[in-house]
Amino acid sequence: MSYSTLVRDEAPVVTLLPGPAAISAHEWNALVSPGGFYSSHAWVAGLAHAHGPSPVLSAFSAGRLEGVVPTWTNADSTGLFSLEEMTRTLPGVVSADYLWLGTQRSTANVATITRNPAKRARILRALLEHARHLAARKGLKGVLWPYLSGPSAQEIASSHPLAHAVLHSTDAVVNVPTDGMAGLESSVSSKERMKWRRERRIFRSSCSSVEWTSLSPDVCERVAPLLANTRDKYGSPGGTAWMRRTLSGQLSSGVARNAFVALVHRGNDVTAAALFYGHGDWLYGRYWGASHAAPDYAYFVLTHYEAVDFAAQHGFRRLHLSVPASKSKTSRGAALTPLALVAVPSGATSIEGRALTFVNRRRAQDWIGAAPSAGPETLDPEWIP
Repeated sequence: MSYSTLVRDEAPVVTLLPGPAAISAHEWNALVSPGGFYSSHAWVAGLAHAHGPSPVLSAFSAGRLEGVVPTWTNADSTGLFSLEEMTRTLPGVVSADYLWLGTQRSTANVATITRNPAKRARILRALLEHARHLAARKGLKGVLWPYLSGPSAQEIASSHPLAHAVLHSTDAVVNVPTDGMAGLESSVSSKERMKWRRERRIFRSSCSSVEWTSLSPDVCERVAPLLANTRDKYGSPGGTAWMRRTLSGQLSSGVARNAFVALVHRGNDVTAAALFYGHGDWLYGRYWGASHAAPDYAYFVLTHYEAVDFAAQHGFRRLHLSVPASKSKTSRGAALTPLALVAVPSGATSIEGRALTFVNRRRAQDWIGAAPSAGPETLDPEWIP
C-alpha cells in the first residue's frame, strides 16, 4: 500500500478549539462556499471580538484542515432561534437542552468543509459525532444545526445514522437582473410594477436622498442608534451599546471591508440605514434601522429597490433578504427557498421518526402554499406530503 493511499484513508482528527483565532484565516476561508459569507473566518471572528469567542470544532486529515463548525449555547424561548417556535408541533423541545452548531445567531448556515466529494461525508460524520459526545458531556439532549438550505441539511443528515433534517423556515433571495430594478420590473405584472414605482415616488417626495458608503468608525457611530431602535422594537436586547460593540468587532476582524452602508439623508439628519455585505456574487442584507423621522417606504427603498440597483451595478447576482421570508419580500420579487435544521441526539436513541415526518410534511404544505410558483421540486421528495 502506498503512502498516498494511507494518507487518503486516514481518519479525520476532530478537536475543540477555543475560537476562530486558533485557526488560520487562510485555511478556514479555503473551505467557505460561495454562499457561505456568515461562515467566513472574518464574520465569526467579528462576533468573537464583540461578544467573546465560542468554541469551534475543527477536523484535520493528514495535517490539513478539512472542516470547521462553531458551537454555541442558546436559551431563547421566543424569536428566530427558539427551538419551540421552529418545530412547533414537536412536544417538549427546549432551546437550552441542545448544543447549537453553525455561526452564532446566523440565519444562513452552510457546512464549512472540504470541497472534495470523496471526503465530505466522512468529515461531516466526524464533526457530528464529536459534537454529540460533547453535548452528552454537558448533559444536553443533542446537537442542532439550524438555518441550513434544504440540500445542505440533507447532505449533513445523510452523513450520520442518528441525524434527521427538519424543515423549519424559508429564506428570501432576489435573483438580480443585470439591469437592476428595470429588469426586475419587466418580469412582473403591471399592477406590481405600478406599486413599486409609487412607493419610490412617495419616498422621493419627502426630499430624502440615499447615499452608499463604507463602514468606517464614524459611520458606525452614526448608524448604531438607528439599528438599535429597530432591534429594540422587535424585542432584541442590548440597545445601542450592543450594536456599537458588534460593529466595532467587525472593524477589528476586517469583515467591515466587505460592508456597504445605505443611508437615508433628510436635511442634515440620517433618518434610516441598512447594512449589506458582499461575498462572491452575493450581497447580504443584514441590519436595518430608522428613526421616527424616516420617510414612508424607507425600508423597502433601502433594503430592496436601491439594493437591487446597487447589486446590479457592482456585479452581485443574488440579494439575500434573509428571514423572515414575509409576503412583503415575495411581493417585491424575492424567491423563497426552504430552510431546515439537522438534529442529532447525544444518546443512542434518535428523535422519533413519525413525529419528524409530521413536522416536515406540515411545513412542506405551508411552503408549497406560500410559494406555488417555486413548485414542489425545490423540496426533497421525502418532505412532500
